[in-house]
Amino acid sequence: FHDWLRTSLAQNLPYDEMVRGVLTASGDPTFNPAVSWFNQVTKVDEQVEDTAQLFLGVRIQCARCHHHPFEKWSQDDYYGLAAFFSQVGRKPGMNRDEAVIYHKRGNASAKNPNSGANLKPTGLGSEPLDLNPDVDPRHKLVDWMARPDNPFFARSLVNRYWKHFFGRGLVDPEDDMRETNPPTNPALLDALAQDFIKSKFDLKHVIRTICNSKTYQLTANP
Repeated sequence: FHDWLRTSLAQNLPYDEMVRGVLTASGDPTFNPAVSWFNQVTKVDEQVEDTAQLFLGVRIQCARCHHHPFEKWSQDDYYGLAAFFSQVGRKPGMNRDEAVIYHKRGNASAKNPNSGANLKPTGLGSEPLDLNPDVDPRHKLVDWMARPDNPFFARSLVNRYWKHFFGRGLVDPEDDMRETNPPTNPALLDALAQDFIKSKFDLKHVIRTICNSKTYQLTANP
């Protein structure tokens, strides 16, 4: 998996394609190393929370049991996101402790344990999706992430890169982006995110943009 990620970065694979490779991975990890992620996060709640924190910069764990105390996310938001992973199937692989991952045909949904409502796949703050049973909902999740109007995906990545080069994100902590934890420079974060989207999620473009900036080239000494 490490080699797969390293090669993807070296080849400058667009970030949305890299994320799609992980979140929609199927098959045996021997032949598709990206499947390794599903062998580390084996439960739906782990997949939901890892996806939100890694790729959206949102800590949604609290909403699994109750309304998020510092954010607008409810249990319906949590289980709407969980529905994208509801049809992930597992069966024994070639090696011990490594499962083969596949898409189970069926209607994607997740049940809110408190209300009993069966929720369709729903991106955070978006409308529920009606999906054909033959469609792997994980692809629709990445489609939503990569939309130009997605408020989380691009902003989360450029914020992480900003932290890498400056030691502190425009939003800090970098995986806790919420209305009650605003960026120190909202205009800069939005501009970097829009530029990242226009570059078609080119990671090396983000690095060049930050490192060529006057801000980065200034001395670190006050």
